[in-house]
Amino acid sequence: MNRILVAVETGHPSVSATVYALNLAQRIQAQISFLLIDHLGDEIDATEGEANDEFTVQKQLLSLISDSNRRDGVKVNFYVGNGSYETELINFVQQNKISLLIVGFPAPGQQEGAGRFLERLMNIKQKINCRIMIVSEKLSSTSLTLNPKRGVR
Repeated sequence: MNRILVAVETGHPSVSATVYALNLAQRIQAQISFLLIDHLGDEIDATEGEANDEFTVQKQLLSLISDSNRRDGVKVNFYVGNGSYETELINFVQQNKISLLIVGFPAPGQQEGAGRFLERLMNIKQKINCRIMIVSEKLSSTSLTLNPKRGVR
């Protein structure tokens, strides 16, 4: 069975990568895992609620996953990692035999981070043995809708 991993960084959540992965997993009946990585290494504090970036991103991802009827027949797992993005991602891919890694490319307003993103991705690619798919963020993440028959529109 194919195993898909969607890597999401606290400061740079990718709605497009999440929606794309859900649609793909539905089509190919793959097991999908979401790994939320807090690159600062801070623990989640649910008492802070909306003030905590990681908690907010986690709530948004869980809401997107649970609100969609797209996961029928698809096993969805959700994990939270604290530490270095590269280290957490490499360890997860190796330990869970991931066959496809899906990551979101920085949004159009964050082009200064694009060079750093590609550099980190090349470092990761050298240490893992799976395919990597980069999904570009749509201009407006609120314009994404899940359509059971057509996928993302």
